[in-house]
Amino acid sequence: MLKLLAIPAVRGVAILALGLALAALLEAEGLRKQAEIQPAGTERNLALALTRPLVDVSRALHLTTPRHELQVAIGRQGEDQIDAQVHLQLRPVPKPKPRTVRPAAPAQPPRFTAAHPLRVWVAGDSLAEVPGQALERLGGAIDVVGVESRLSTGLARPDLYNWFTRLQVVPRTLRPRVAVLSFGADDAHDFMTGVPAGRKIGLLGSPSWNAEYRRRVDGVTRELAADGIDVVWLGLPIPAGAGFRRSYPVVNRILESVVRAHPKAATFIDTWDLLADPHGRYTPYLRVHGTLTLMRQPDGVHYTQAAGDLIAAQVLAHLRARFRLG
Repeated sequence: MLKLLAIPAVRGVAILALGLALAALLEAEGLRKQAEIQPAGTERNLALALTRPLVDVSRALHLTTPRHELQVAIGRQGEDQIDAQVHLQLRPVPKPKPRTVRPAAPAQPPRFTAAHPLRVWVAGDSLAEVPGQALERLGGAIDVVGVESRLSTGLARPDLYNWFTRLQVVPRTLRPRVAVLSFGADDAHDFMTGVPAGRKIGLLGSPSWNAEYRRRVDGVTRELAADGIDVVWLGLPIPAGAGFRRSYPVVNRILESVVRAHPKAATFIDTWDLLADPHGRYTPYLRVHGTLTLMRQPDGVHYTQAAGDLIAAQVLAHLRARFRLG
């Protein structure tokens, strides 16, 4: 009797093992990328040793094809490729034309209407999504041509997703006039890839880390400005966690310093004070038009729709100061 009961159990274990093996083969290239992008160490070496033959078998059996076709279908082709290079041409920001001896009347800022809207592109990590959706709801003279929010990505880890490559494509494909960028929530840590050969980077907040991160923020600003795109950097909000309260200001200071260096091309939206209580402390609730309103998700970092609306209002105020809308 025990033998008869054991047979289905063994068969079930065998089917489960076969299913797991097939799933691993179908996801082999994704697993390989996850192994590659880990920080150097024993865990990375072990992961590489396990996934290398897995990829070889998967490719030999053409099991990588379904994954690639799915990625193309959802617009994420090349997702398994690892490109850790920081692609920056570091073009100079266009300078205003010198005035003539008899200065002409001040030029009117560009005008945008519902028929000829201002094209705005929103991009960044997971904090970009809610403010981007809030900007989409504005409508009218604002046309949000895309909200690209990629979880756990940023400027420090191009091996996870290379935003520098993406930023080279956007000006000619989406043709935005304004780029609203939210990076840093997933950059505020010690590990950084894409560092120039021969250069060593210290811990978060060290002079070398700050200099390299500033080079990247400055490069992105200059690249977009050279294509005639105004850059709006969204600062990191005050978080609930003590660790983030130490690391997020490092990123905010760098963003602000870059904007100060390019005042005609970029602006900084301070979300830290915007979402803090009157004493400068973290609070999940703020009063909006007299009503106590939830601003933050339970993780103490991400925004609610109401917070997104507040941030979008700040962005809109900047755009109205820069352009004629409506």
